[in-house]
Amino acid sequence: MTTTTLSLASSSSSFVNNGRRRRQRLRKRTPTNTNRISATPRAFLQNFLKSSKNKKEESVKIEAFEGDVREILERARAAVFPATKTSVGSDAKVGKDEASKTSKSSSSSSSSSTDGSHEGELWGDGEHLGMDVRWKLAYSDENFIDECVNPHLAYVSGFDAGKNEVWETDFSGYTQTLDLDDREAALLATWIRTGFWVTRNCLETKGLVEVTYVKDTNENERVVAVKLKDDGLIIANVFLCKETYLPKKVEIKCCGSVETWKYSRWRAYGNGSFMFAETCEIIGSSGSTQRFEARGYRAKSSSKTFSSPEKRFDSELISIDINDDDDSKNNDDNSRVNGSGGDSAMSSSSNNYEVEVVKCSSDHVLVRPYINGRDVGPFILDTGASGLVLDQRVADDLNLDTFGEVHVSGVSTKVKCAFRRAKVLTIGKLKIEKPVFMQMDASGIVSGCNERVAGIIGFDAFKSSIVDVSSGKDKTVHIYPRGYFDADEWPWQNVSIVSNVPHLKARFSGKGNHQTKLRVFMVDSGAGGADVIFHGRAVESLDLENALLSKNEVRRTSTVRGVSGSGGGGGGAEKCVKATLDWIEFENKGMRVEELKTLLANGSGFDLSEFGVGMVCANVLNSRRVVYDMPNRRMCLFEEEKTNEQ
Repeated sequence: MTTTTLSLASSSSSFVNNGRRRRQRLRKRTPTNTNRISATPRAFLQNFLKSSKNKKEESVKIEAFEGDVREILERARAAVFPATKTSVGSDAKVGKDEASKTSKSSSSSSSSSTDGSHEGELWGDGEHLGMDVRWKLAYSDENFIDECVNPHLAYVSGFDAGKNEVWETDFSGYTQTLDLDDREAALLATWIRTGFWVTRNCLETKGLVEVTYVKDTNENERVVAVKLKDDGLIIANVFLCKETYLPKKVEIKCCGSVETWKYSRWRAYGNGSFMFAETCEIIGSSGSTQRFEARGYRAKSSSKTFSSPEKRFDSELISIDINDDDDSKNNDDNSRVNGSGGDSAMSSSSNNYEVEVVKCSSDHVLVRPYINGRDVGPFILDTGASGLVLDQRVADDLNLDTFGEVHVSGVSTKVKCAFRRAKVLTIGKLKIEKPVFMQMDASGIVSGCNERVAGIIGFDAFKSSIVDVSSGKDKTVHIYPRGYFDADEWPWQNVSIVSNVPHLKARFSGKGNHQTKLRVFMVDSGAGGADVIFHGRAVESLDLENALLSKNEVRRTSTVRGVSGSGGGGGGAEKCVKATLDWIEFENKGMRVEELKTLLANGSGFDLSEFGVGMVCANVLNSRRVVYDMPNRRMCLFEEEKTNEQ
């Protein structure tokens, strides 16, 4: 069984904004079983408050802060926006003693930036994804644009308060709106970095964040938890120095693990009115480190607008050969929705967009792409993969360029991988120029295929096109240009994207309000061997084992193993309990599937979204016709086609 979640969008400034999700996610499962877990921020906060037996804190008595959190915020505000200007020119580095004095000044004497507009622009260099980068961060209050450029990849992200939109443009020129975890993590990370989070404009006038006191540590730190005010789920724990009240580090749990931003070498800019950390290090749970050094500052942002580019869901590097004489395509393909399965005869025009499919006995869908004009073997078509994956032997045989490094999330651990870049990738009429692959071993995932699987086709093939996968054993796959279908009457389901992986909402059978409350599920067509998988947090918080299994019922288990990285390191393993779910009903038009083979995880693997409870897998998706329309953030699941087997 396999599942992949990789995120090739690893932006530079959005490294600070979206660095958590952008740490390249690839989860894979071998033919046993699959699962992904999302941990709630509430659980994260509770665990954070628990003292560890291994920590020195237990032997040191720490006096907890008993004042109002507003007092902490006043001191933090005075530290980030000092009242008195330094006497060392317009820009001066501030030492520990001087910053301590600054932090004790009253709130009324702090810079006018805390009440009026907080605007500026910073830039610098550093190391990101194993490569040297240049970055720039422009901001005006809550608005921002964050850019990161290296010799191979470039990313831009931003927030437009007027449209209330967090957006990102990746290295291919593809622009999309960020949802759920990606949105919240980007806002919190950037607002903390720029200091906007402590301004009265943020806390009082606009009421954008909520701050609570957590604890004091034996490292002379005072910790506060920051989250978006309107039901935000992502929590940023800010460790303030008790002497200076400047942030020493920030810990955020997102996309399944905690990443830490460490701030050092604080410097006063703008005649001493604004403090910014010259060095920012982002440390992943795997030990990977990204580093960003500030080299310049101006008090006014050079950005005229913080809006995303007008051209969306398109990329200069992605194209589909459209037939000019195909004027009747909509009428032809709308006729294909006859019957419960929506699989009537294909029109001649739709056949022009057909992709070669390779047969296998497992639940996977295999397609045959061409890399640099060569057939290198079948690839798994996988909605659970947020990018492209290529076997090292194939990449070496093609003599593809190698650059950078990324730590990919496996089932229960992370593996280090290299990037490989080709000249062109074609799948049917879909053409992707300069595709970037993550080098991983994709063998051992699919069963019943006469050829060795060479890789995985993920979000890159879905993001600017429509992918239509038929039902039945003799599957067909069509990749159409964006806007090909005009079929609003179809049973479309709304889709959100987290780490370049689609998610939808559904209800499911169980105890209490399980049957009435919509939950978020990842859509993973590469996770074979199961219908639905619930991650460990959902199993515990929703008491799913007791809801789906009787007390005396024997617990049957299945082990899910991860794939290997560039150096052969495995992606870990996760043991899951087998169960049966009576039904799952998707959000729109009452689309229901019954008697589902279900896996219940009991570890910390398979974690992607704090909003989600698990995933809908290949058994459900590949037993019916599914149309993935990611540019319009929707997908259509038709009723399962009935067979006349005796």
